[in-house]
Amino acid sequence: MQTDKVSLAAKKLYAYARTMGSYTARLRPYVAKMRAYADKLRRHAVKGVDAVGSWLHRGIVHVGKVSPRTAKRLEAVEAWVCQSDRRKLCAAGLVAVVVLGTGFAAIFPETAGRYCRVIFTSNRIVPLPDEIRRAAAEKAKQLAAALEARIDRKGKLAGEAWISAQVLVALKENGSSRISVKLIGQYFRSVAGPECACWRQLPRGEFPNHVGVTSWVLWTLARYGIPAQKGELEFLLSTQDREGGWPLFAGAQGGKFASSYGTAAAILALHEQSTLKANRAQQERLAAAVRRGADWLKTRVAPGRARWADYPGWPQASQRGEFLGLSGFVLFALHRVGAPGLAALDRDWLGQLPVEAPAARESGATRKAVQIGRRSYRDDTRYTALPWAILATAAAYPDASISEKVRAMEWLERALAPGASIYALTGKERNAAIVAEALLALRVEATRE
Repeated sequence: MQTDKVSLAAKKLYAYARTMGSYTARLRPYVAKMRAYADKLRRHAVKGVDAVGSWLHRGIVHVGKVSPRTAKRLEAVEAWVCQSDRRKLCAAGLVAVVVLGTGFAAIFPETAGRYCRVIFTSNRIVPLPDEIRRAAAEKAKQLAAALEARIDRKGKLAGEAWISAQVLVALKENGSSRISVKLIGQYFRSVAGPECACWRQLPRGEFPNHVGVTSWVLWTLARYGIPAQKGELEFLLSTQDREGGWPLFAGAQGGKFASSYGTAAAILALHEQSTLKANRAQQERLAAAVRRGADWLKTRVAPGRARWADYPGWPQASQRGEFLGLSGFVLFALHRVGAPGLAALDRDWLGQLPVEAPAARESGATRKAVQIGRRSYRDDTRYTALPWAILATAAAYPDASISEKVRAMEWLERALAPGASIYALTGKERNAAIVAEALLALRVEATRE
């Protein structure tokens, strides 16, 4: 019985071997043909690499007529390349890449030009074309002159601290402010809240103490080298909640009423003021508050989209408003304070840029009611989209890949090209904040190599 099984297995194995032999016999002519094709391909490859060597040699001879030293160096390179077919093939591949690159540049000159500018210029600044940089610089001068003309001799703008602060920061960032530092300090202290070392949306009337306005004022004072008073810093430090965020209005509880805008503005103010403090303990305290605020913002971002809601802790997720201008302001603030670990956020931001740049006057407002005790106050902060999108894109640029940088540069070219909506601003607009933020976006560092 066992012998029969072995015999049957042997017969099957013999039949299988005959079948494989038959297949092998059939494949043998095809293998021979393939060998012939392989030999032909090898001969062509050898001719190609020999041609590369010949071109290289002719180039060496030509250069040698002009520079013997260069010719000797190239001859050494030629000898090294020709030592093996592998090196010749690599040289041929390099030539093919150059030829293809030249062809791509001929077919798509604008795109090729962007790639070249990205690769061969500084990684820190967006290498916009000279035409756009000149146009942006000229527009910045025009807007700066218009804003300075609106400031009266007392160094203020219509008595409104928030707008005055935005205008003064924009002028200082562009290096065009000639306003007296002494008058700036006197003006802001004269419109501070009567019962606290802070500022409100308007100095008179029933307005709550405003974290956003106070932050802008302290940022302005820092930019002009004016240290904040102890009480002014204590106001901001005392309103930070346990998790690290700030409400927009002092007295509002954290969690539901913690504001992305208020937190971004507060870390900007504290960071700028910390550079003016000689007391090391005070510097460390301010730096710790900035770190906690930055961490709060980084943990409240929409995953994979680099977008922030106005009130991330709002109970109804559908009512959390995400705004391009707000998100750009937050990302700008995180970069300005030197927050670590922003590379992923930067790539997400660049990946989510809108196809078309928003209009210069386009903005959004949350209009949420913020509860303070038994009373509620409307948050009517307006988030202007274009300026903060420009500033955030310029800040995110260094962390991007080459293709992402090209896309970012292309987007900025559309946003800042002569004839774009930002050039329609004259500086005489009723809302000076729009002009000030546009001037910030046109600042020289964002548009110059």
